[in-house]
Amino acid sequence: MALNDEKPYVVVWNDAVDLRHLAASIVICVAAGLPVFLGAKALFGALVDTPSLAGGYALLAGLAACVLAAAVCARLFRPKRTFGAEQAADREAAIAELERMGGTAEAFAELPPRVRAEMAELGLVRETAQEVRA
Repeated sequence: MALNDEKPYVVVWNDAVDLRHLAASIVICVAAGLPVFLGAKALFGALVDTPSLAGGYALLAGLAACVLAAAVCARLFRPKRTFGAEQAADREAAIAELERMGGTAEAFAELPPRVRAEMAELGLVRETAQEVRA
């Protein structure tokens, strides 16, 4: 995984991000979520007799607006990572290392399903869990 070298990136939650895009995403999500929350709070406050229930519905509406805004931001600001041949070589080296350490189909089958799925997703196994069981 290589990053485009044109811009400086900051690591947030183990992922490289462009600070301008991160700031824009935060502004978009706040601009979408806060008005929806406040409007829903006023609307539900007038419609529902219980204030805590009205607040809960308003919070849910604001959260839904934030999720939609996050989807928009994901479309606007594409990932900055590029994958190339070096990643394929790294994957082959990792597979060779696993085999050298005694990684067999039986040992793979004994792993927890979550670990097997992650290894298959990363391309660190040549067969899927269904093929191992068969």
